[in-house]
Amino acid sequence: MPAACVAGSRKHLTVVGPGAITPQPILRRGRGVTIAAVSIARKKRAASQIIVPAIGVILGIALIAGPFVATILRSVSVPTKGGSVLSLSHFIALFGDHRFYDAVGNTLLYGFSAAILSCLMGSVLAWIVTRTDIPGRGMFEVLNLVPFFLSPYVGAVSWIYLLAPHSGILRSSIFTPLGLPPDFIDIYSIGGVIWVLSLFYTPYVYLFLLGPMRHMDPALEDAARVHGASFRETLRRITLPLLAPALLSGALIVFITSAGLFDVPLALAAPKGIRTIPTEIYGLLQYPADYGRASAFGTVVMVATIILTIEQRRFLSRRRFDTVTGKGYRPRAVRLRPLGRNCAFLIELLYVGCSVILPVMALLMVSFSSIWTGALNTKALTLHNYSYVLFDYDLTRTALQNSVILAVTGATIGVVLAVLQADYLRRGRGRMHTVIDALLSVPLGIPGIILGLGFLILFIKTPLYATLWIILIAYVARFFPFATRGISALYLSINPELEQSARASGGSWAQTMWWIVLPLVRPAIIAAWLMLFVIFIRELGATILLYAQGTETISVALIILSERSFGYVAALAVIQLILLLMAFALFRATRSSIVQ
Repeated sequence: MPAACVAGSRKHLTVVGPGAITPQPILRRGRGVTIAAVSIARKKRAASQIIVPAIGVILGIALIAGPFVATILRSVSVPTKGGSVLSLSHFIALFGDHRFYDAVGNTLLYGFSAAILSCLMGSVLAWIVTRTDIPGRGMFEVLNLVPFFLSPYVGAVSWIYLLAPHSGILRSSIFTPLGLPPDFIDIYSIGGVIWVLSLFYTPYVYLFLLGPMRHMDPALEDAARVHGASFRETLRRITLPLLAPALLSGALIVFITSAGLFDVPLALAAPKGIRTIPTEIYGLLQYPADYGRASAFGTVVMVATIILTIEQRRFLSRRRFDTVTGKGYRPRAVRLRPLGRNCAFLIELLYVGCSVILPVMALLMVSFSSIWTGALNTKALTLHNYSYVLFDYDLTRTALQNSVILAVTGATIGVVLAVLQADYLRRGRGRMHTVIDALLSVPLGIPGIILGLGFLILFIKTPLYATLWIILIAYVARFFPFATRGISALYLSINPELEQSARASGGSWAQTMWWIVLPLVRPAIIAAWLMLFVIFIRELGATILLYAQGTETISVALIILSERSFGYVAALAVIQLILLLMAFALFRATRSSIVQ
């Protein structure tokens, strides 16, 4: 882009170039005044280039700080006749209750187990599609991502249909003919929670590992082989250590997210009275609500997750993990033997079958059945379940409308905030920017139900309470960092000289963003918008404490319908699944990437 040409006379100043300034009259005090006017205009443009992105950062920090501060203050506040006093009585009562330790123990158990299994499966799947020569690698690379777009709660419901004690599809078709007892595999258990969480969070680890595995120089592994290391030794000493940043990041995300997930424990653990952190917090806020103890519980969880995140950053900052060298290379696929190729192909089929094919099949079978008994009866096929949830039941119609409104509006607001924040973070590398970047990432590790609790305390006495607005604000606050991370990653590839040329040519911040930056980061913006849309359509944790009559979402309606009929739940779950798969199809059609 050419630099601006400035041609001046005593009467006029002309700037020639992109975003050119039209000739304007100059004051008659001479050249000094002309230079001063240009200097003032440049300062105004420079100020706008900082102020506008800073607004996005301020809004992001406010969205984070508001519910957190409200939760902490409520946890140390005890109401009295004259107002309230500061006290640690809520924490004392919490730590003196054995249910607290039961919930924490169960949550840590399934959180760590899901993280370990997800890392194992995600690593294997990523290695298969990036480093082996199995047939259909491109197809499996796409299919492995499908569970990322599905709702974990719908996945839990699907596995209930598959393994329910007396009405499960697999029990009637496999277990009973083999003479196995009905409780041979108990889906209503911690094991069931771990199984479902591992299936639907494996894509998180898979996504973290795809990039590093693709860009790892094979010479690093070849050097180990030359010195006599076996395949297993090379994997343990070379490959896995180099993948440690991505693996640890994926493991931390899976642990924190699964430990704070409300959906799956509600479906699989709560029916057997198994206590978990999310369900205990939800129980504390049922009538009669104990906001103080719930806030204390939430504060403990927030402090623990923040400490985990800080320790992970500190661990990674002390080590080097270079996987790309300066020498040119082409990543090559490992030629597997026939037995190894068949095993890899079978692993892919098992994962896709358990995470996508079997759940979808179960939903469809139940949704088209008038009465569900554990097997598909062709004489009892009906469309009544779909007719009921789409046309006859006001709550589900309202929930569908609310979910679409929240997803479209929330994704748009989240992407706008993310663009502003990414623009601000890119302009500096100082300590302040590092701190701001860390602050804006905090919601990534905070469970949705904890954030929902914070907004409930913050807005319960305001006009926003019991409206869609409070849910929208909670959605944006909880998930905008996902968009910021993705857009910031692509921002780093933009050479600053492009923006500098536009500014030198007289372009404002808005003109530079519209004509230069946004077209370059458009793939990341599309990917971030679609990802937020998917998350908002399926979100439950941040909604369950904030919804009221008339503001229900699809996920809330699924829980309400679960007390009425399996068929209604399955039909609404299929409709939600269609919306999510449409978003997945758009990902593929636009060639957007979520590997960022």
